[in-house]
Amino acid sequence: MVSAKDLRRRDRILNGNLWITIISICAPIFLYNLFNSFYAIIDAVVVSKINPTSVSAVASLSQIQHLLSSLGSGLAAGGGIIVARLFGAGDMDKARFHSNQTIGLSNIVIALLLGICIPFAVPIMRLSGVPDELIKIGTSYFIVQIITLAFMFYNSVFMSMQKAKGNTKIMLWLNILTMIIKLSLSFLFVWGMNMRDIVWVAIATLIGQAVMFAVLLSMMLQKDNVFVIKPQEFKLKREECREILAMSLPIFLGKFIFSFGKVSINAMCKAYGPLVVGALGVSNNINGLVTNSLNSFEEGTSTIISQNLGAGNFKRAMKTFKYSFFMSTALGIVGYVLIRFILQDEIIGLYNQNDMAADSELFLTLIKSINRYDSLSILALAVNSAVLGVLYGFGQTKMTMVLNISRVFVFRIPVLWYLQTFHKEIGAEAAGISMGISNICIAIASLCCLGIFLLKLKKKEINV
Repeated sequence: MVSAKDLRRRDRILNGNLWITIISICAPIFLYNLFNSFYAIIDAVVVSKINPTSVSAVASLSQIQHLLSSLGSGLAAGGGIIVARLFGAGDMDKARFHSNQTIGLSNIVIALLLGICIPFAVPIMRLSGVPDELIKIGTSYFIVQIITLAFMFYNSVFMSMQKAKGNTKIMLWLNILTMIIKLSLSFLFVWGMNMRDIVWVAIATLIGQAVMFAVLLSMMLQKDNVFVIKPQEFKLKREECREILAMSLPIFLGKFIFSFGKVSINAMCKAYGPLVVGALGVSNNINGLVTNSLNSFEEGTSTIISQNLGAGNFKRAMKTFKYSFFMSTALGIVGYVLIRFILQDEIIGLYNQNDMAADSELFLTLIKSINRYDSLSILALAVNSAVLGVLYGFGQTKMTMVLNISRVFVFRIPVLWYLQTFHKEIGAEAAGISMGISNICIAIASLCCLGIFLLKLKKKEINV
């Protein structure tokens, strides 16, 4: 059964004014990602109340979390692309079945995640290059984050199904609810109850994600939901699983290897001291106010393009990319000016929350010196987001995998290694320089990949 709202969303995506359609789909995701970025910054501010070393611990462990979460986000993205295409084609039964097959695959991934990562938490942190002093204060935090990831996996899959049919507003409202719960509890634990252990910050996150899971699950069980959960359809079928995995695995591998590379970069930055790891993480969070928000064009336009391709509307799919590229680039320029020249000092100043004046002053100085170069990433990633949106929409996940891997292992780690080896006088700023250079290079590379892909499409049309 398809609700009237879902049919109206589908008609708007396939036939409505394209400017309005892109804005209506991408704006809620934009705000959702923006709130998530504020969420990350405020989270770090709360942690800095404990001490600056705790910020470095959270930054180091967050990279491992991102690495592991790539499993869920890759599966959700791949399954969502296929479901959106089937929804656009009007094959609702097949779309629902693929949705349930994606959830069935998620059950297996989550069981493996909990069964491996919790018993071997400390060895995993050591293998990831987390300094021993940060492992001591971060083990309990890491274990709670793994449990949180289980809820986040399901939430990613459920959200991707809502996004596949164009219902992006729910992402915004649920994120606001989760953020209010999470931040209220964090402030209560750290300021109100004076809990000087970062595990309480993780517990607040766990509770927020659990509430989101409960709401999304109730929505997925509603009978008028076109993708209603049917446990009998969790039993995996070879053909459907192969299709989902063929789309998802490149996304997962690209995100996983990219996150692994960032873990390696944190390990390389240990040479500058543990505070630099935290400063780099904070700089990423500051830029993330813009770059994460602009990922909305990657996520939203891929849905619009997928549905239109499913309906056989190639021209509208390509026009979607042109419009989103213009909007993303324009917002990227505005975002860079705001972060680099207007708001940088004010945002960095939020991290001066600790009584240890010497450590705090050094920490703030490190953040600013790294962000000076890291902020160059903002416009580059705005371009990259628009390009990835069209590549995902066309199902070119192998190409996006190559781009994500290249971003770290071709353009970032070699640059950082070169600066550390031959220009030691640069010091900790090398971390920010390598970020800026790598993201500019990946924007150029993504445009080249898109050009190659479009030329191949044109040749196919000529041959046909």
